[in-house]
Order: sequence, then C-alpha cells, then structure tokens
Amino acid sequence: MRRTYEEVRQFANELLPEEQVLLASAILESITPEDVITPETEWDAEIARRVAEIKAGTAETCSFHELTQDLRNIVGP
Repeated sequence: MRRTYEEVRQFANELLPEEQVLLASAILESITPEDVITPETEWDAEIARRVAEIKAGTAETCSFHELTQDLRNIVGP
C-alpha cells in the first residue's frame, strides 16, 4: 500500500529526533540527481536541445540585426 506524503510526514514526526535524522539521511541517499527536476535542470535540457538543433542545422536562426528589428517591431522605437 502506497502512503501519502502527509501520512509519512505525520509518522516521521512521531519518531525520536535521532530516528528522524536516520530516516532523512536514508531518503536523501536514495535520491539520485536524475530524480530531482528543477527549473535549472529543465533549462539545461532545453539549452542542450537547442544546441543540438543548431549543430544539426535544423534550428531556425536569424542575424542579430533581424532580432533587434523584430524586437523594435514588438516593443516600438
């Protein structure tokens, strides 16, 4: 039976402090970097995807001049 976060948290609060430390340590040791999705890891993946597109020649690119002109058209003079 799978327990909810709230059930586990309540159970953990009933443990002795040293048992809480052991439990927290065991949980942290069980987590791999791949398990943790953060905005930074999402950005890293997006950057890697875009770099791969550029290297493969499949990305739609533009010159700096075109970019600044597009921004001026959006924002105004």
